[in-house]
Amino acid sequence: MEDEGLEDDAYNALYERVDALEEEARDLQEAYSAEDLARAGVIASWSNGQITLHVGLVRPEDTVKEKGAPSSSTNTTGEEAPDAGEITYPASLAEDLKTERAMALGAAMALHPEATLDLTLFKLVSDVLAGGMSVTQAIKIEARKEYRTHAKMDEIDATSLEQVAAAHDALDLSWLDDTRSPADQFAAFRALEAGEKAKLVAYATASTTQSCFARDRQRDSLMHDFEIEIMPDIRAHWTPNAALFNRFKKAWLLKILGEDLGLAQEAVTLASSSKKEIVAFCDKLFAEPFATLTDAQRAAVAAWCPPMMQTAGVACDEAEITAETPEPDSEVAQAA
Repeated sequence: MEDEGLEDDAYNALYERVDALEEEARDLQEAYSAEDLARAGVIASWSNGQITLHVGLVRPEDTVKEKGAPSSSTNTTGEEAPDAGEITYPASLAEDLKTERAMALGAAMALHPEATLDLTLFKLVSDVLAGGMSVTQAIKIEARKEYRTHAKMDEIDATSLEQVAAAHDALDLSWLDDTRSPADQFAAFRALEAGEKAKLVAYATASTTQSCFARDRQRDSLMHDFEIEIMPDIRAHWTPNAALFNRFKKAWLLKILGEDLGLAQEAVTLASSSKKEIVAFCDKLFAEPFATLTDAQRAAVAAWCPPMMQTAGVACDEAEITAETPEPDSEVAQAA
């Protein structure tokens, strides 16, 4: 694809092949194996007019035990077989007692909200900032830094990466010391000011965001409203560049220039140019809008992004249809 001499048809064919390979790579890395699927199940729950699927669940009796692992009937004390008069705890009783203790611990946490809040924040922040080494398994609250894949990661706009890096540099990480025990780190974490804790939690949460387009309010009203509040305009954190434009067909680029940005004359002029030249024009245009632009054109360039990416833009489904099936109904598209 980096061969500058490629014709548009050859480039587009390779582009589709790359998409297929990326999808295959995601399946290899993220999908369940056939063995896992054979013993796993799913629970569907209904809440607030929506169905939520909990996948990858395995019944305790279907769990594959490691070689040498004790069975459910094995004595859990780890000692030799007890004498006839010694009290023993069957596995079923031991599991029930664990449940009762967890319930008691939960009640104590609910009655000590400030300490529990610190513990929760410390656990979530540590999961992300301490390289995934969990500090405790006692509570089932987990955070994991999202692994993001991208075909052109080194070429995409770096604005958001720079902003996150600046946020990281502003964090107070004095508590995060591998030479200290988790208990000591927790004590230091609790001593931080509330504002410093908030920065840590914000950074940790930001590191867990998953790949997505704009939210549909009917499907996720929480994140739909939250994203509008904190990110009313994605262009404050991201700018289209050559890495994006290279993945568009020539007709799409001309359509964007002529119809979305109001640069109809430029689009007609560029219609006889190669795709590489049009990509370079678009890249330069968005990097620094031309002085010859009208106020309306400048505003359009400053605001444009694929519609499914803009938080306050069109619904995700509609945007995907528009992007995948462009209609060559304009003079610019036909010229391409």
